[in-house]
Amino acid sequence: MPEILTLPFDEVVEMDRAIGSSVRMFSFSTETGVDTLLGDWTTALENGGYSIRPQLVELDQNLIGFSGQNILNAKIATEVASTGDRVVITVDATLK
Repeated sequence: MPEILTLPFDEVVEMDRAIGSSVRMFSFSTETGVDTLLGDWTTALENGGYSIRPQLVELDQNLIGFSGQNILNAKIATEVASTGDRVVITVDATLK
């Protein structure tokens, strides 16, 4: 997770995994408004010099695809199956 992105105050880590030396994945749940959070993160990534990939409108989830710095390819996405007041956000990245 790029240091320029601030996690919500109420984040609860659901999963944290490293696969080999270059793949990192984790997910957390939050009650923070996802649209606002992802909007803020998109702005922070753009201002931090990361390249943002356009999102396909047909997707049933909020998604930020990006690359830059030491990240070859990364994705931040909400889980479609999230229930209740908390939404699960998954981050996976392939490092350079």
